[in-house]
Order: sequence, then C-alpha cells, then structure tokens
Amino acid sequence: MDSLQVTNIEELKFTNLATLMRDAVERFAERDFFGVKKNGVYEWVTYAEFDVMMRKLRATLKKAGMQKGDRIAIIANNSVEFALTVYASYGLGGVCVPMYEVQKIQDWEFIFGDSKPKFAVVGTDAIREKIEGLECDSLEKIYVVRTDRADDPNRLSNIIEKETELLDISDELCDDDICDIIYTSGTTGRPRGVVLTHEAVALNSKITAQRFMIGETDRTLAFLPWAHAFGKTVELHVFPSVGAAIGLAESTRTIAQNLVEVNPTVLVSVPKIFNTIYDTVHRKVSGSAVKRAMFESAVKLAVKKAAGTLSLNEKIQYKVLDKVIAQKVRDAFGHSLRFCISGGASLSPEVANFFLNFNVQIFEGYGMTEHSPVVAVNNYAMRHVGSVGRPLEGVKIEILHDNDALDKSDDKCGEIVITSKCIMKCYHNAPEATAEMIDEQGRLHTGDMGYIDDDGCVWITGRVKEQYKLLNGKYVVPTALEEKINNSTIIGTAVVFGSGRPHNVVIIRPTDEFIADFRAKHGLENASNVEVENHADMRGAIEKEIQTMCADFRGYERPQAFAVTLEEFSIQSGLLTPALKIKRREIEKRFADVIASLYS
Repeated sequence: MDSLQVTNIEELKFTNLATLMRDAVERFAERDFFGVKKNGVYEWVTYAEFDVMMRKLRATLKKAGMQKGDRIAIIANNSVEFALTVYASYGLGGVCVPMYEVQKIQDWEFIFGDSKPKFAVVGTDAIREKIEGLECDSLEKIYVVRTDRADDPNRLSNIIEKETELLDISDELCDDDICDIIYTSGTTGRPRGVVLTHEAVALNSKITAQRFMIGETDRTLAFLPWAHAFGKTVELHVFPSVGAAIGLAESTRTIAQNLVEVNPTVLVSVPKIFNTIYDTVHRKVSGSAVKRAMFESAVKLAVKKAAGTLSLNEKIQYKVLDKVIAQKVRDAFGHSLRFCISGGASLSPEVANFFLNFNVQIFEGYGMTEHSPVVAVNNYAMRHVGSVGRPLEGVKIEILHDNDALDKSDDKCGEIVITSKCIMKCYHNAPEATAEMIDEQGRLHTGDMGYIDDDGCVWITGRVKEQYKLLNGKYVVPTALEEKINNSTIIGTAVVFGSGRPHNVVIIRPTDEFIADFRAKHGLENASNVEVENHADMRGAIEKEIQTMCADFRGYERPQAFAVTLEEFSIQSGLLTPALKIKRREIEKRFADVIASLYS
C-alpha cells in the first residue's frame, strides 16, 4: 500500500459532475479506477481507460439524439457500464434517473411516466422486455448491460468497442443544470423524484471528501446501490474526485469474500453489514463456554486498554487475546482498513462500540437524498459514538420546536432544519410537496427529530411523522425501540406499534439463522410456520430478548405484547424498500389482524 495522500479541498477545482471526471482523469490517469472480478481475480481499469470508453459512449448518445435536459433511465446494478452511462450523459447535459433492478414494475412504470426518459440503460434482457411493455411515448432507445446475445447491437460493451469518436464535454453544460432525478424509496406512499443540480452534488462531493480525509491511495469495495443517493454520491463521485480506486462487489452474497480480495482502506456501508458481522461473531462464541469466556475477556481488556488502565499482566493477556479474537474480527475487512463510514440508517452505539473495542473505526454519518445527500459525519477530529457528527462545511443545522407533532415537554429535541447550497432544486412535478419541504427562507425541513450537543454534534432521535402518542398522552418514538431490539443476535426485524393505543406492541421476525437452528433443535424441519411461530420455546426466547433489549426504556415505552412471524421481510415481499428500509404502513396493513389480536 502507498503512503497516504489526503486530497486538499482546494485542489478540487470542478464545479459540476462532468468536470469532476475530467479533472480526475487529468490528475490520476494511470491509477486504478474500477476493479471487476473476472475468472476468479480482480482486473482493474485505469482512469485513462475509463475516460476513453466514457467519451466513446458520449459520442454514441449524441449521435442517437441526446440533447441537454434529456432523461436517461438506468435500471442496473453497480457496474462499470453504470458509471460510464452516468458520466457520458452528464457531459451532454443529460439527466440520469437511476432505479433498482429489484424494484417492482409498478414503480418503474410510475417513474417512467413521471420523468419521461428518452433513453434507458437496463441490466438484463428480462428487464428490457418489461420496459418494452411499458406505455412510455418518450422512450426511444434501450441499451442493455448483460445479455445472452454476445452480438446484441444494443449491448453497451459492443457499442463502446465499435465507436471511434471521442466526444468531450458539451459547451452548453451549466453548473446549475439538473444532473439527477432520484426517486425516494416510498416508505409511506408513491416515490417522489428529487431533482438535484450539478452544482449541489459537486459541492456535496467536495465537502464530503474533505470530512472523510481520503486521497488517491485509498481503495474501497462498492456494494451500496448507486440507485440510492448515498452510494451514488459517495462511491461514484467522492472517490473519483480524489483519485481513489473502487472494487465492485460481485453481489451482496459475496461481500465477505470480496472484502478480503479487494482489501479496502476505506469502507462505506449501511448498518446492516456491521450488524451481520456483529451477529455472526456472537453466534459463533455462544455455543462454547470456553470461546464465550475468551471473547468476554477480550472485550473487557479492550475497553480497559482504550481507557489506559491495563495492568502489566493484563497487557500480556490483551496481546494474546487480541491475536486470537480481535484480529479475526479485523480480518473480516481485509488487512488495510483505516476506517468505515456508516449511513443510510442509524447504527446502534452497542455495535459501534463493539467494533471500536477491536480497533475497527466506524464513523456514523447522516444525510438525505434531498441534500445531495450527506449532511453530517463523524471523523477522527471529533467523534461521539451514537451521534452523526458535526455538519459538513457550509451546512447549517437548526433545531425547530414549532412542529405540532412534536412532544412539547421535550425542550431539547426538535425538527432538524438545514440551510446549505446542497439542497435539492425541487420534487419533480410536485410543487405542493416541495413547498412543504423547503420553506420561504430556503431551509430544508428534514422531518427528522434530534438535537445538537455542546460540541456541535448532531443526534438523531427519530422521525417526526413516526412519533405517536399512546392513550395516556405519552409520546413514543418507535424507531428507537426497534433499533434497540434489533441489536439482539436472534431478532432480525422488529416493528413497534401503539399509536392511540393503551400500550406498545411489537411484531418480531427472527433471523434466518435462529429460525433454522430452532427448527433443527426441536425437530421442526417440516413444521408449518404457524407451528414454529407459536411454539412455547420460540416465544420464550423472543420474550426474553425483548425484555433484555428494552430494559433501559421507560415502562410505558416497553412493548406489552408481541407476535412472532416467519414471513420474510424483503423487497420481494413488499415489506422493505429497495434501500432496505421497512415499509411501516404496509407492515401495519399486512399484520392488521395480528396487531388487533395483541390488544384483545
């Protein structure tokens, strides 16, 4: 690994996303950019090689009729072709509309009807067939990334290979032009198209790079979907802006193996990945009294080491246990990791401290699509575990208390409101929704609740719209309870309800591993889901976990009844968004009878 060279923000001269890539190619031409696993090994594409392919594709799109302001829909997983499409389009003033391969066709249909793309790039032949079946008069051309036909004339790799012209950035491109329309996941209804400008995303990339303290010698493994603003900005814009390398994960199922192969120095992830490793470690040590004792000793000594209170004998023990226990945790990330960034959802302090004890730094951040998206993030200079750090440079956060949905007895927490140049232009075709989100002063009302501590760090406590009152008038933030319960190594998803009710109840979906182990242990391999859900030992184990996880909450907050379900909480089942967030309304509707029975 090269010595670390952190980029100074003053070196980042770009003012839009097309010039971001042009400047990166000029500065880092011969450095590795994208790594793709082929025939069992990662092969790397340099910045210069990427530039040639990008300008060829830009020439192709220009000949096909792309003009400034034309939309190009992208329904594809992360790939070099995805990145080529984005940057080729930006250089012509094209507007990218990214979507997920796993999204429902109803969502695609709505987004195509709302954004009216002229072009589309899709991941597979199957997606192409579905898109061809949509009624979208604006759509003129569909390109495909992966196809069974090697000679397919609309296959992007074939098009790029045959093109001879290299087209540079259009002179018509302006910094305040629209670059993306990113549709939110729709946890509470129809997706909304967030309209972002080059200026806003480029600035967010700059100030994020500065806070991350990364440079051209850094390397990451990309598995966050680029259809989501977090992955798209951080991986597809921030990393190339400083010349870093990006290895592409083969799939979500191969992340563990790809981490070792790519050996990242910086990792950007959502809490789910850290939670999975946390659960795996605890599950492995739970079956052996010896392993469990060694593990608990390793954690205890790590905490004392951080506090500088190890005795001489403990220092010797620490070195041994660090190699036997802690090193195995670190090895899960490769051998060169400097730090991780966690975003997209809250990371529990228990999980963050667990990794910190084993010298794996995880800095939690906060953002939203409507802010291009990063708002705040921790780093080495200031870190408060459980907070999302200080706002980025040029981002001002206020805490407002005038929202009628807020608990007026709490004078610390309020709605988080943002002022900055990274705020979206508007919601596409939704002026009323835009006016609700951006006030007359140009401030972004996030809908998130939180407070700012004496060191200027931001703490998120929940969503304003998800907070509710019990019959006794007490306010409850369900997300805080859910995050705590989900820390259990046997609980995969917890969803709390109680609005207008006498007390809280919770729907529990155990982890796949716990379900499989439980069936095997009790000889229930062929039993129905209902039989397993209502088994006395299953309910006993879940009840114990709920009581343990909720012990620190107030009595009125703790769930007084629960139901176990083996139904999968997934995108396919309609209970999770493509960004893996729970669809609270859909879950409440699906389990309405179950919830009602818990109050009987």
